[in-house]
Amino acid sequence: MMKKKIAGIVLAVSVAGGVGTGVVANALTTESPGPGPAPSTQAIVAPGDLVLAPGAVGPITVGMSKADAVGTGYFVADVASPADGCPARPLSWRDEYLDAYDVHTLGNGEIVSIGVWGTGARTADGVGVGSRYRQVRDAYPGEELVEAGYGQSGVRYFDGEDGGWIGFLFDEPVDEVDAASRVTFVEVTKGTEPSLMRDGC
Repeated sequence: MMKKKIAGIVLAVSVAGGVGTGVVANALTTESPGPGPAPSTQAIVAPGDLVLAPGAVGPITVGMSKADAVGTGYFVADVASPADGCPARPLSWRDEYLDAYDVHTLGNGEIVSIGVWGTGARTADGVGVGSRYRQVRDAYPGEELVEAGYGQSGVRYFDGEDGGWIGFLFDEPVDEVDAASRVTFVEVTKGTEPSLMRDGC
């Protein structure tokens, strides 16, 4: 009852003041949209300005549905693969992010992994592609450097709070990585540790 009274008062004042009553009436009577992803309320930022975290790149989280990912404004859906013989991708970054990031999904488009190739994005501690091993070691002091396949090695960090992972790849084998070795790839996952590999489609 109180809402109807307030709406009546606003409408009466609008008519008396000569304001466009159609706009006011429409705002008061239009129902909210049905189910579906809400538009993103966050501003879209440049590729190098997204913050990396276990299980997340900026506002995008591993486990996010296809619809919710598209709703962030960073992705497009159902894109033809650039590689011959590969199926269409349920989800793909917008063009301006393709040189810096990749995304792996399930068949329904749910995000399972995000890879980072660009040099701008960093964790809250300032670690990202191009960082030295000493920076990774200082930010994640309890984590071992382990084999990652293909003569490479990596450091993987697990956040026990929400099950998110973040991994840092080095192109050298474990016994050749030194304090100055650089991160060449970052991967975020959730539930399953980062493989730090990208093969096939």
